[in-house]
Amino acid sequence: MKLPLTMGLLMLSGFLFAQTDTSAPAFQFEDIDKTPVKRYASQKIPGAIPNRFIAIGYEYQGAAEFSNPSLMINPNTVNLASAGGLRLAVNNPVISKNNLIISLGATYWRTGYRADRPNTLALTQQLGSYGMHSAGLNATVFKPLDEKHFLLFQASGDANIITDDFKRADMRAVTFSATAIYGWKPNEDFMWGIGVARTYRMGRILHIPVLMYNRNFNERWGVEAIFPARVQFRRNFNPKSMLHLGYELEGNQYAKYSGGHTHFVQRGEIKPRITLERSLSGFWWISLQAGLRANGRFVEVSKYDGKEKDELYKPTLGNTFFFNVSLNLVSL
Repeated sequence: MKLPLTMGLLMLSGFLFAQTDTSAPAFQFEDIDKTPVKRYASQKIPGAIPNRFIAIGYEYQGAAEFSNPSLMINPNTVNLASAGGLRLAVNNPVISKNNLIISLGATYWRTGYRADRPNTLALTQQLGSYGMHSAGLNATVFKPLDEKHFLLFQASGDANIITDDFKRADMRAVTFSATAIYGWKPNEDFMWGIGVARTYRMGRILHIPVLMYNRNFNERWGVEAIFPARVQFRRNFNPKSMLHLGYELEGNQYAKYSGGHTHFVQRGEIKPRITLERSLSGFWWISLQAGLRANGRFVEVSKYDGKEKDELYKPTLGNTFFFNVSLNLVSL
């Protein structure tokens, strides 16, 4: 009985399998989401100079001659023995997604001056007594459009004063700067863009075109630039140590309160420099910088955003060396 029963079961199973479409898989899974994942351009190139979350630094500038030939006094020249001060900055991403990065930050800079005869010229007397103070807020928005294109926006507002009475500061002490760039990122080692900027980097208000150019030539050499504000050629020794050589334009317009009047000092500096950046421990890095502080503009004007016709004093300030050291908490 077992043999006929077995033969019968085999014949039945063969009949059932013959009714099955053998071209279809035994099991089928439905593809729930067939939409391809959209990719976006990243904010940086590999090996770039680290972004700073916290920066605590000090800058020192050497002796320089400060003279104002237009003043009918003798002597009309003062030797600025030194200048320097504290530099603080914090920056933090408040939104960090693949398709949007927004960072907010704050800065405080002070530049104090020491003169051998500060009472000779009124301006150097105030600079020696009070120094130049600048405190500001800033925002950066990086918006990738896709894997090859992006938008970059930067804006800042700074309160800049020469006084020991901060209660006197008003909106006339505030300057506003902004940059907008449309960019391309052909590959991970190259991103560039063009745009426009409103800037006080050379002391007076300027509206200028800008060129962004960040590129790795190989694993060791690269360049990072937002021209004309700054250009830096970079040499990476390893992931935790780098050297860069270049320049940066710095400056702003400072409100000066004296004698019931408000005047404005337009200060601009050109700084060719060399910088060593190195990790001390984890994400804490040290930055050592040295270079030349060349005078770009040092003019006192009678009105906010004053032009040439509003100039009161146009002294001559000599060039000098400078060095800057800072401790930074970074992101790589």
